[in-house]
Amino acid sequence: MKRSYQIWRGWTRCAPLLAALALAGCKLVDQRTFAPAPEAKTPAPAPAAAPAAPSPAESEGRRALVTIDTGTAQGASYQGLLRVAVRAAELRDPNVQYDVVGLAPTSADAKSAEQDAATVMRSIIADGVPAARIHLGLRTAPGSTRQVRVYVR
Repeated sequence: MKRSYQIWRGWTRCAPLLAALALAGCKLVDQRTFAPAPEAKTPAPAPAAAPAAPSPAESEGRRALVTIDTGTAQGASYQGLLRVAVRAAELRDPNVQYDVVGLAPTSADAKSAEQDAATVMRSIIADGVPAARIHLGLRTAPGSTRQVRVYVR
């Protein structure tokens, strides 16, 4: 009995030393562990000769949730992307308001842009959003293509 007590007592004396050796290679956890390292500073780019004109979405001061080019063949298959975007917006804020804006390059294209925006609005309603939370709009922007942009408020 006395022998086992001496062995146990010897281990308890060595335990702090063994723990210190085991943890010597560890790093303390702090804010720098989870925060990304700051990026290296890059030299400032040379000034451009002429600033590019902002797109109509940027000139409004907000970014579109979804932009649908209705004047192209690829614009016809927008329902899947729109459904995913609407679900994501609804998860973030269940009372989100939507602005569906038809964008026409000329006033002659305004009627078709309005119809395109109404079709997109009906798709959003079909995804379960009440019509009272969807606002329909129309804008002309020379030099742009026929588009429908969906914004959130």
